[in-house]
Amino acid sequence: MDRHVPAYLTSRLGTVNAEATVESEGGTAGDISLGRYSTIIKPVSIPSSAPISHQPFSYTVQAGDTLDSIATRYSVTVSQIRWSNSNLFSNDSISTGDQIVIPPIPGVVVTVKAGDTIDSIASTYGVDSQTIYDFNRLRTPHLTAGAVLVVPNGVGGAFPPPPALWQQLMRTGAHGSYNVKVLNCCLGPYTGPPQNNFPGGWCTYYVATKRLVTWSGDAGYWYQNAAAKGFAVGPTPRVGSIMVTWESWAGHVAYVEAVYPDGSWMVSEMNWVAFYVIDQRTIKPGQLGSALVGFIY
Repeated sequence: MDRHVPAYLTSRLGTVNAEATVESEGGTAGDISLGRYSTIIKPVSIPSSAPISHQPFSYTVQAGDTLDSIATRYSVTVSQIRWSNSNLFSNDSISTGDQIVIPPIPGVVVTVKAGDTIDSIASTYGVDSQTIYDFNRLRTPHLTAGAVLVVPNGVGGAFPPPPALWQQLMRTGAHGSYNVKVLNCCLGPYTGPPQNNFPGGWCTYYVATKRLVTWSGDAGYWYQNAAAKGFAVGPTPRVGSIMVTWESWAGHVAYVEAVYPDGSWMVSEMNWVAFYVIDQRTIKPGQLGSALVGFIY
């Protein structure tokens, strides 16, 4: 008998089943799946849901929204949203058009301040430092002021009482009624000389913290003073532009935070409600009438 078996036959040998049939074209042997030529196939589970985001996101409050409804929609708690947004003084302190930060998982969104460390943030929010490292995929313990971190399952503690000046109010003036929200923040990066030489507390000072202002003068004259410096000006609000009005004897300026599809726009400003007080209000097209000078771009 010739013991030499042709190569084309040996290449076809493989696992056999109980009937001694070669399973070279795939099949199963017990609970093992086989591919061609008896290659063992390892089962791989297929994800049934989207991967978890590791970044917080900004949400624009819609008409009819409440913190409860937003928290339910994104599977977090009202407290976790408030801990992530320092200007939310109560459970009902949101208005249509507001921008709020939502944590991607149950936890707290933290903006790093000078002097913060991973350990100090972990201690503040009652978690283990390693969870902050891992979730934020950090490669170094050194933090940069202004960086945004997510603290999984962080707990921020009891909320302080609202500041005395905080309120959600309707203010009626010479140019109609406005839904006004008084804030406890937020100045821009230019808070003092040499970039900002305007006196504190006034509308000009606040706007000059948000934009690098290279001109001077009372608010009502900013439009022509900026134009003389080569800045573009015009009648249409744009996000980041400066609104100039004659709403007081010296004029008034405000910073445009948002522009909406109906043509209205939302500004932040100082010294419209009271001296040194920052507020937000939404202005409808035509509401200011001839008091609106225009916008600096």
